[in-house]
Amino acid sequence: MLILLQLIQSSLDWKGVQRKEQGLSAYKRRDKNSYIATTFNFYLYPPTFGPVDARFLVQASSFQFLCKYDFDFNKFVYDGIPYLNQPQTKAVEKYLHSKAMFKGKERSNDVDEEVLQALCSRVAEWLVKSEGDPSAMLEVADEEIPELCHMKSFILRSELRHRFKNLRINILDNEQRTLQISRFAEENDKGDSLAIDTEEDRERLLENLKGFTRVFTLLKGGVPIIGHNMLLDLLLIHDKFYKPLPETCEEFKKNINKIFPCVFDTKHICNTTRQLFRESGLLENSSLGMLYQALSSPAGQQFVIDAPSVVHASESYKDNSRPHEAGYDAYMSGFVFLRLSHILTFFNVKSTEVRPCPFSRYMVELKPYRNKINIIRGHLNHLCLDGPDPPSSRPDLLFVRSKHSSFELHVLQLVRWFSKHGTVDIQITDPHRALVATSNHYCSKDILKAFRNHNKITVTKYNKWRHSPVIRRYIWAGAILSGGACLLALLSSRKKN
Repeated sequence: MLILLQLIQSSLDWKGVQRKEQGLSAYKRRDKNSYIATTFNFYLYPPTFGPVDARFLVQASSFQFLCKYDFDFNKFVYDGIPYLNQPQTKAVEKYLHSKAMFKGKERSNDVDEEVLQALCSRVAEWLVKSEGDPSAMLEVADEEIPELCHMKSFILRSELRHRFKNLRINILDNEQRTLQISRFAEENDKGDSLAIDTEEDRERLLENLKGFTRVFTLLKGGVPIIGHNMLLDLLLIHDKFYKPLPETCEEFKKNINKIFPCVFDTKHICNTTRQLFRESGLLENSSLGMLYQALSSPAGQQFVIDAPSVVHASESYKDNSRPHEAGYDAYMSGFVFLRLSHILTFFNVKSTEVRPCPFSRYMVELKPYRNKINIIRGHLNHLCLDGPDPPSSRPDLLFVRSKHSSFELHVLQLVRWFSKHGTVDIQITDPHRALVATSNHYCSKDILKAFRNHNKITVTKYNKWRHSPVIRRYIWAGAILSGGACLLALLSSRKKN
């Protein structure tokens, strides 16, 4: 079985980044050459309880992007599943045992005073009316006190026991929440029942607050984890479900490798093997949606025969494409991985010798790509989770300069010119100078060749000694200082003469 991870998130500040939607797609082999994909979408929302109260920032354009793809904000806020990392879990456990939520100024915001007061009034009235009847029972449904459904069982039971000393309290969470309140039959039963009920409520509350973290725990150390361009996914998984991010990259790699010993990034696989398909153009675009379209097209299916097929377990996905929905992105990552695995396994094999093969063979053939995570806009091509990182193979930066003082450089204009040759990243350093990072050496060579005799700009390989303004300032400052020192020495020697 494969587990595919994909997230949709949006924010500005790292400490404020929150997961909004988590997608999982579990792939299971159905027969010798097909798989069934069971896909899940989880809307996640950070919990607020006791010492845990997350703050996060949101970029307007990110919300606009989510709106474009029909993200359900109401479900995110009202029904979002909570989650805790290990330090947060320990803080909540300590808070629950300290009983601080019921003490004076430290009384928790989770305790709704109006709801509790309405409930306690009902209980007090019932106690008076049922005095002398040991079998009497009070049932209070949330339709009678609507806000009751939002109160946590542990808080309700603890508060009622704090105010009324001889009550047995059962809470039934079915279609609607119902409180069953009765007197203890015998005083001897009271102590053990209170301790058991309180501990059960405490454990149940903690498990509810952990929420999606429990799913994360089930994935640890198990099946291969597949994603597309998944570095940010792994960073958020570490921070939100495991521990806050460590100070060093090496420690982060070590932790992730311990959690997920087998990880594949389809973006890295695509970028590494793209030259094999240069003539066919099959992997020309490495974005997830375009890869999925290319590999699911007739050309992609027949590039190597007997490619494994994938069947959706859910009817909702069979005839619908849902780009940027977390679950559907996870499904596409799995599909791309299986197709790439099949193509690379039989790339140099005659068509007459191609056969459906077990997943274990794919794992052997794709071992060189295991635990290699793609890095975008970085000095390195990828991060190696289970060993030292590779030396940089990125092409040198390109330096762009305007030939005329009247012609200023603009990012959009440079993108239009350069993007014909490949993916580029552009940084304007001043109105007449810019730095360009290219995705590969082919792109860099093509740009240098195409703009060799351009009438408005010059494009050369970046040289820090010639093009860095900081270093140029130091050089000029050194030249001026050394020139001044020589002149001073010359004048001194003349005076002596």
